[in-house]
Amino acid sequence: MSEPEQPTKKYRGNCHCGAFVFEVEAPEIKSLSDCNCSICTKRGYLWLVPKSAPTIIKDDGKLVHYAFAGRNMDHQFCGNCGITVLAASDMFPAKFGVNARTIQGLNVWDLEIKTFDGAAYDPQYVAPAYSGPELNPAGFEDANTYHGSCHCGAVTTAVRIKGSPEDNTYKERILECNCSICQRAGYLWIYPSESQVAIQGRENLSTYVFGTRVFRKVFCKTCGVHIGAEPNPDLTDEEIAALPEVVREFRATRLDLRPMNLRAFNGLDLKRVKPTQVDGWSRGQQYANP
Repeated sequence: MSEPEQPTKKYRGNCHCGAFVFEVEAPEIKSLSDCNCSICTKRGYLWLVPKSAPTIIKDDGKLVHYAFAGRNMDHQFCGNCGITVLAASDMFPAKFGVNARTIQGLNVWDLEIKTFDGAAYDPQYVAPAYSGPELNPAGFEDANTYHGSCHCGAVTTAVRIKGSPEDNTYKERILECNCSICQRAGYLWIYPSESQVAIQGRENLSTYVFGTRVFRKVFCKTCGVHIGAEPNPDLTDEEIAALPEVVREFRATRLDLRPMNLRAFNGLDLKRVKPTQVDGWSRGQQYANP
């Protein structure tokens, strides 16, 4: 005897800048799927696989499509803010999977996360190699260099830090935030200084600013993987002077920081990383869901 159909509810989701908005019908969301394949890891997907295709409410034509290997999945991210919203594939019952991080009002920390071993499937992903200059900033002679990249290889990175983010030998901050942008991108943040970071392929990065515009996020314009963040160099003196005092002080003390997303590091076992969870949603300027 077949199980009765569960009642469904309507969920609304969007990229961060609001250029793309959708709605999807699904039973109450109590669990999500976390795949460890190369693209899902780097983008931080948490999957919802509905039985019916999403309804597109708004589409400003900014979606970028990315496929690789067997090209059996079309990953779709906003070219303006870099947030992945959907993936289209015949493998899904309704031909679409939804990145549940983009669903409005959904606190993914409260949900059951089921793992899926997508990394076991062929073809095996080969991480793009960093070929730029190696780093050896003063005071970090005994540190470790971690290499990273976007998924397609257009951007590669080197980061010099002391200890390992996979165990308690790394003594600096590792943060996971649930604010409007951090939850959607699935960031795992560390905060090295400018001298500890090298980025190769900067011409292949897009940037995104919002709110106070003090920092900007950087992501690959081809595959949508978020590399990190940096102070926004485009603020004029007049714009800086017009910022609230607390924001000006925040900016002044962080101009040397180059926050990096651990998801873009190659070879890290992210299951061993233990970030501190920060409730950024309830702090500062509130985000308005479109």
